[in-house]
Amino acid sequence: MLLILPISLATAQNGTTVDQKMIRVASVTDQNLIQFFLFEFLITDTAVAKMEIIDATGNGFGVEDLVKCYPSERIYVPTPSDTAQKVMNGWKFTANYQIVTQNGPPEVFEGTKSDAAQNGILAGLLRGLNRNYKESPIKIYFERDAKTATFEMWGYSANRLSYAAAPPAMPDTVTSYDVLSVTYQDTLVVADTTIYDLLYISRTVRDTVFVGLDEFDVKTPADLPPVESKPKAKTKNRSELWRKP
Repeated sequence: MLLILPISLATAQNGTTVDQKMIRVASVTDQNLIQFFLFEFLITDTAVAKMEIIDATGNGFGVEDLVKCYPSERIYVPTPSDTAQKVMNGWKFTANYQIVTQNGPPEVFEGTKSDAAQNGILAGLLRGLNRNYKESPIKIYFERDAKTATFEMWGYSANRLSYAAAPPAMPDTVTSYDVLSVTYQDTLVVADTTIYDLLYISRTVRDTVFVGLDEFDVKTPADLPPVESKPKAKTKNRSELWRKP
């Protein structure tokens, strides 16, 4: 457990600076372990529901640290035995993510191959700082659970704060357009003349005509003998033949 003492930065008239620092705290709730430390630390507090061992020296849990018992909230400065010290030596606080690096622009922490989400949170924090507070130093504490969020700043110059709105968010999809110039030419010729279309219709008509021999003058070839001509018999009128019996 990491504890921040709830006091704000202040400068007294006598030149005393009041700050807050982060310290490590081990919370013990197991009753068997509580009874073990009460015996080893020679603490006479009774009915202890929870015990906090505070690393006041910052060099690990052990000698000259503080022990706070609940619900009495009494504080003790124990001298742990060798057995108790061995137990506390196994307590380590390791941050899930911690980075100590040169102060750089937010873009440095974005798009990293490892710890991309954690570095993205740091980049977002740096962007907010760069817009609203361009000075240094500054100290920030943030904590959030399912119901509440705690944000605290200290160690900064209040008159150097200046609000600047965040720029509009970029769309997820950015479409890039290329300008393409196309020149197309065509020629239309209109003739100042009259255009004729020729249409040919071909038709063949066939018919049969009967021509009597006596009405057609047949010329006999020269090499054939002459045809003997016979006198024509007088033909009676058809009407007359029809009237006679």
